[in-house]
Amino acid sequence: MKIALDVDGVLADIIFVWLDDYNKTHNKSITKEDTDKWDFWKNLGYDKYRFYDDLSRCWSKWMDVPPMEQNLAAASEKLNSVGTVDIVTARDAGSTQYVKQWLVHHGIKYNEYVAVLRGSDKADLDYDVFIDDSPLYVVDMASRGRNVLLYDQPWNKSVIDSKIVRIKKLEEAVDIISDMPRKFGSQYRMQSFLDGKQEDD
Repeated sequence: MKIALDVDGVLADIIFVWLDDYNKTHNKSITKEDTDKWDFWKNLGYDKYRFYDDLSRCWSKWMDVPPMEQNLAAASEKLNSVGTVDIVTARDAGSTQYVKQWLVHHGIKYNEYVAVLRGSDKADLDYDVFIDDSPLYVVDMASRGRNVLLYDQPWNKSVIDSKIVRIKKLEEAVDIISDMPRKFGSQYRMQSFLDGKQEDD
């Protein structure tokens, strides 16, 4: 089982640092709950280039980037026990060193570090399961028959897709993925898992 694990918004709460910088610079009090759209930054007068450049620069303060949840190292270790986990992230070269330092600092276990130029490129990669927070990318992945676990965030609440499983903690992914081969043999299809879950319920 090959697992593609995203960083921003799944492991690392990088938006916390971005919002802190933005609020201090503009004397605002925007909270994470206010980021209820993937492109929330448009309402702030940003274009995507400015936003993603600023987000990338936030990684230079990697020691200030909190993990998305407590006991993340233990959860990542469990995830590695049910498959081969690669970090798969849309990343520029400038922030890569900081992200890798952050992963080591927080004890995140993984096999390979894979950086793609655009998030949309992830769906072209050969993985059995993708764990991501982007409402755009997960819908695209699912439409192409990929198994997708959507990490719950304010900006992806609008995603309602019968082919996508929403999780609130990484350990939920461990339970789901470990159950798939037991129930469905070598056919690791998330839709089969969903159908089976409905029958269990």
